Amino acid sequence: MKRHFCASVFVVNPENKKILLVHHKKFNKWVQPGGHIEDNEIPEETALREVYEETGVKVKLIGERFPREDDYIKPLGIQKNRNIDGDIHIDIIYAAVPINCIQTIPNFNENIDAKWFSREELETIDVFPDIKITMDYILDYMIRDKVVI
Repeated sequence: MKRHFCASVFVVNPENKKILLVHHKKFNKWVQPGGHIEDNEIPEETALREVYEETGVKVKLIGERFPREDDYIKPLGIQKNRNIDGDIHIDIIYAAVPINCIQTIPNFNENIDAKWFSREELETIDVFPDIKITMDYILDYMIRDKVVI
């Protein structure tokens, strides 16, 4: 069993309260953009790179830095995900907001599509339960409470 370190991002547009998801080829589900941390890359760099590579959208990670200004942004959480082959993906999860146009440019080499969804639309597509839980948390505690600013 191998362990892989990854970073992923829940991108929520504070203007229309929609979340950016990619339709993952392997899982055939809508998931947050993300991927493996490369050599000499910090998780924040991976998060930003993966969102742009998979969706064409540039983002700003949101959250607190702890405790010094030059420390890294605290992630929302760290998930332990088991792969079909038994490997474990340790996923460092961030929240973000878009900083450029929100039009998606899907990377069809990696995913089937990339789209924005409202919270209500999540009930009509195939997602893992944690997608809804995390979106609710971001909307309730980060976007509405102005942690974004």
